[in-house]
Amino acid sequence: MPTIRIKSVQCTTPDEIDKDEMYLKKDGHKIWPEGEKYHRVDTGDVEEIGMTLEVDEGWNEIEVWDYDFVSLNDKLGVFKFKVDNDPGKYSTSMTLLERDSTASYMLFWEILDSDGKSVDD
Repeated sequence: MPTIRIKSVQCTTPDEIDKDEMYLKKDGHKIWPEGEKYHRVDTGDVEEIGMTLEVDEGWNEIEVWDYDFVSLNDKLGVFKFKVDNDPGKYSTSMTLLERDSTASYMLFWEILDSDGKSVDD
């Protein structure tokens, strides 16, 4: 099973005027931020994630959610990316899911080698 490292997420454009309360989910489970409900992000913010995950080979998805205080949380979009056994650094744009949303995010990630090391190590 390949191992990836989610390096960072960049907010190109938030969904809300006063910042997004963003969090990430994989396979129906919240994976980031740990110990908090969400992390507030605005235009141009780059959030360092530094999370290592074992994933299935092939297509994977990480969901981008916006926490709402008075209504249901919004699934803004998904990062869809293909994982193989070729170590290296990649970036993936979010596929927008919410109608009339302006949200735009980028995911920066890498496939680690068989020893769990980055191409930079």
